[in-house]
Amino acid sequence: LLILGLGPHTLPISPQTRRFINSLGIRVDVQDTRNAAAQFNLLATERGVQEVAAALVPIGWREPKG
Repeated sequence: LLILGLGPHTLPISPQTRRFINSLGIRVDVQDTRNAAAQFNLLATERGVQEVAAALVPIGWREPKG
């Protein structure tokens, strides 16, 4: 399971991205970062870190201008 935390709000990922990740045999769950971190901590404790991964965008992150 890959948990994506995409900042302060839940944003969808493209169907192509979801299909690609699924084609690798990985389920994906998209949430806001706060809930994604909480879910990761819970599942990593219950299942172990071999069963779950997370990619988390910090809540206050902004792309640099330039």
